[in-house]
Amino acid sequence: MNDFFDSLKDIKKELQKEQNANLSSNSAAKNAAKQNLKPEPKTFSKEEAIAHKEQNLRDEFLAYVKDADIKKC
Repeated sequence: MNDFFDSLKDIKKELQKEQNANLSSNSAAKNAAKQNLKPEPKTFSKEEAIAHKEQNLRDEFLAYVKDADIKKC
């Protein structure tokens, strides 16, 4: 019976080590993300800006029409 409990304790220790390793890798990723908070500003040409606005309007309209009950008269 003690062997069973000892093996459970060993498994618990291994899991805790893995969780601590995951937490430390996550914190390292968070620290790296904090350092790169300022994204580089994107510059678009006038044509690209117009195309982007057009695409956004098209997407919004399709989302509106999808849920709307529009009937032909």
